[in-house]
Amino acid sequence: MITGPLIVGVACSYLGLLFAIAYWADRRADQGRSVIGHPTIYALSLAVYCTAWTFYGSVGRATATGLGFLTIYLGPTVVALLWGSLLVKIVRISKSQRITSIADFIASRYGMSQLLGGLVTVIAVVGVIPYIALQLKAIAWSFTILLHYPEVRMPRVLDLPFWQDTAFVVALLLAAFTMVFGTRHLDASERHEGMVAAIAFESIVKLCAFLAVGLWVSFSLLGPHGSIAGQGLSEAAASPPLAMLLDPGIASPGDWFAISLLAGLAVMLLPRQFQVAVVENSDERQIRRAIWLFPFYLLLINLFVIPIAVAGLLAFPQGSVDPDTFVLTLPMAYQQPWLALVVFIGGLSAATGMVIVETIALSTMVSNDLVLPVVLRRWQSHARDDDLGR
Repeated sequence: MITGPLIVGVACSYLGLLFAIAYWADRRADQGRSVIGHPTIYALSLAVYCTAWTFYGSVGRATATGLGFLTIYLGPTVVALLWGSLLVKIVRISKSQRITSIADFIASRYGMSQLLGGLVTVIAVVGVIPYIALQLKAIAWSFTILLHYPEVRMPRVLDLPFWQDTAFVVALLLAAFTMVFGTRHLDASERHEGMVAAIAFESIVKLCAFLAVGLWVSFSLLGPHGSIAGQGLSEAAASPPLAMLLDPGIASPGDWFAISLLAGLAVMLLPRQFQVAVVENSDERQIRRAIWLFPFYLLLINLFVIPIAVAGLLAFPQGSVDPDTFVLTLPMAYQQPWLALVVFIGGLSAATGMVIVETIALSTMVSNDLVLPVVLRRWQSHARDDDLGR
């Protein structure tokens, strides 16, 4: 039986493991034996692109748009194939000019304009903070849903005190991690060895968790002798919701192009993606492996989206369960407690990885492009013998 203390204990143990991995990687770096210089670690860190929206939301989007969910990953796949020239040039420029964020990079293209850098920072903060909140909401919702095991019940919006809010507690833990292994670095261009190692580990965890539930659904539920197959799968497959899943024409070609283009730009220009792809890059040769390994990762993490969506629509035909939660609610509905816990940890990995890297990137942008320019202007109005370092 899954209980509240068990869920909290598993989650805290996992976050503690992240702290341990980050601490170990930082110690290795201090000893001159970096672990993030390996091309595979670099490629896995790029998978921070796959957030809780991917882990939970791809299935939900598939139930609404059919194969249209693939547009979020087609764009990045195409862009990744161009990294041999495109990303290499960006890395070279950034290293030569000690660029530390996407705001710095865009400003450097226009004469290091402070105004432009500040504008990019404001746009990024306004655009990304709701996305960070979405990750915290995903953690809180998955925790609440799992808490009612084996009953599948959608969470209600409750007006809880902030100290009892799961999202608030998780935010505090992630803030501590970000400060210890991210923003404590004085040189913003210094690589965050511990953070990158933890993010690469999280990429493995969320992929394995999604593949585990996908394989279970495909063979135990939808297989020839599966639980759902025995309920008349062939007849149910003719229903409109299921027929729509495999219809690529449900979205117009314009939608496919536009969303793929936006996703392709996002994998390069989102603050967290620029952070891991450019700022944390230690060798141009790492990009060679990322060109094929990152698209392969995207393929694997989307391999079972359609089977999970099919199983969810068959298992919950009345629409009482949010399709975004099918990844978690299916193991619960069919009495698979340990698989449900694995899914919870996978979703936790997807959400926390995004929050950690995005927060480090945004904090660098805010300090360099908003706070420090104001501090410098105030300092210039005082006597020159003032200690600017303090």
